[in-house]
Amino acid sequence: MRKSLNTPAATPRLLRFAPLLLAVVPWIATAAQAPSAEALAQLDGFALGLQAAGQFSGTVLIASGNDVVFEKAYGVRDEQQETPLQVTDRFNLASAGKMFTSVAILQQIAAGRLSLDSKVGEVLKDYPNRPFANEVSVRQLLTHSAGAGDIDELFGAEHDADRARLRSLEEMVALHAGRAPEFAPGSAQKYGNFGYLVLGRMLEVLSGQDFESYIRQHVLQPAGMQQTGFVDCDDPAADLARAYVDVDGKRVRNCATQPGRGLPAGGEVGSARDMFRFVQTLNAGKLLPPALFEQATRTQREFMGLGFFATGYGKDVPARDFRWGHGGSTDGVCTDVRHYPATGETVIVLSNKDAPACFAVSGLLHAQWKQP
Repeated sequence: MRKSLNTPAATPRLLRFAPLLLAVVPWIATAAQAPSAEALAQLDGFALGLQAAGQFSGTVLIASGNDVVFEKAYGVRDEQQETPLQVTDRFNLASAGKMFTSVAILQQIAAGRLSLDSKVGEVLKDYPNRPFANEVSVRQLLTHSAGAGDIDELFGAEHDADRARLRSLEEMVALHAGRAPEFAPGSAQKYGNFGYLVLGRMLEVLSGQDFESYIRQHVLQPAGMQQTGFVDCDDPAADLARAYVDVDGKRVRNCATQPGRGLPAGGEVGSARDMFRFVQTLNAGKLLPPALFEQATRTQREFMGLGFFATGYGKDVPARDFRWGHGGSTDGVCTDVRHYPATGETVIVLSNKDAPACFAVSGLLHAQWKQP
């Protein structure tokens, strides 16, 4: 969600306190060939070094095709209790949850209720800014090229009162529905969160269901994602990874600076295994028609497909480097979900520590694999 999330154009630097990589261990692979034990051991050592430096806490899952070949938890579930994390624990997914919204909107397109070129105003007929509503398309919202802006009122300790009063998605959209776009729709691209609230509200109108119910019934349940969903930030469940942030010189739970539950822009909770199930179900064509899914996960503009990060694809770029997925970061949270179709590798890193450590972990193995 907030903090400019990990747009793939910005590759995270090697962290200052991370252990030095002694040698590059190439993962010379064909499709769905597992990485070597040596490469996985190096990844493990890298993550352990970040953990020891206090920069990383989370779970890492590596899959080759449909087989999980590496799965490990690092660090603690709650830094104030020092409870060790388990691989089954659930994390705030940050903007990785945008993929659920994207799938739901694409399902409306597959059902003929919507098209990529449908305008906001065709669905949200009472949207106050009519020029915006009549010009902005679903495609532009999915690719962050609508100029829709962000939702700062839902983040930060100073906006606690705003979060308390804005309870429904309709109210959240209404907050900024009258403002002008940051740029002429379609003329530029800027990552933001408000456009996904608009998509979520459009989904509610089209489906006749509230956003959470639709996502549970049509995305999570078909994928068998029993550990993923919408959970209050202060829920006491023992398997929830807790994230912390500094506010006025004190270390507090990030509930003080975040929306209380997941939104169309992200923030659902889930486990690494569930996110792998999501990847598998998409690849199997069980959530979207294969042709539409292929279109959605191909680069449409800059780093974006249709609601998925889709990077490393184009002229003179080896097919093995192309990946789709989504990552994100917010206060005390860092997530990254990547799938490389040419090699069959899936990399999932969920962390209850600030960025950028999780991105360094998620990018390490493929960076080694693609060496000559």
